[in-house]
Amino acid sequence: MTNDELVQKILDFMTVIQECFSHTNFADDRSVYAQDLVAAMSWVVELRGGGDIGSVKAQILSPETGKRFGDYWRQGDWGNKEAHALKKLRESLDLR
Repeated sequence: MTNDELVQKILDFMTVIQECFSHTNFADDRSVYAQDLVAAMSWVVELRGGGDIGSVKAQILSPETGKRFGDYWRQGDWGNKEAHALKKLRESLDLR
């Protein structure tokens, strides 16, 4: 996987988070989605700044990332959509 391919996958993930942020009916969840957007954007910034692709992949696959995007309660279907999008991102990473 190239740097640009990983950036695109992260941007696709961020698109889902943005949809969750925009469409949730739960005002308290908006701040969580905003924080999630910042966290995902940090991966893009790291890659664009010449960071190691392996390091970014490791961050995405880390238990802490799973906890951040999956263990904190987000209400309604939007929380499920974000968790599913993270799962899809993680599964798409080439681990070879």
